[in-house]
Amino acid sequence: MAEIHRRPGSYGLDGSYRAFTTFIAGFHAGSGHTLLAGFREWLIVQVNGGNNLVWEALVLMLAFPTEARPLDVGPIDGERNGTAVAVLFRALDQFLAHHEEHLDGLALIYADHAEWLQRQSWARP
Repeated sequence: MAEIHRRPGSYGLDGSYRAFTTFIAGFHAGSGHTLLAGFREWLIVQVNGGNNLVWEALVLMLAFPTEARPLDVGPIDGERNGTAVAVLFRALDQFLAHHEEHLDGLALIYADHAEWLQRQSWARP
């Protein structure tokens, strides 16, 4: 992932957040949907919300925490793109490290998400 981030042109990418997320989603599909298993759930716990969102949107919530609705800002360009891309790769690095650090890393991620859900008033019967 670090090489993709460092040299996007070598992978046919233009360096935009959209290009990176599309490439990574394809990489995930090519891995038999195992590379990012649990990433969405991990992000939900990190941002403390967004249970109804895809991981690409959750990364934007992580990148722009003070914005009420970071998804409504339109195209991401310039400095905002740089911020979104940096947060994307930092989150991926942290997620993959957490996932690999523990023998049952994926199970721990899902357990953390389940605990987060139980704390939400809207998720209780």
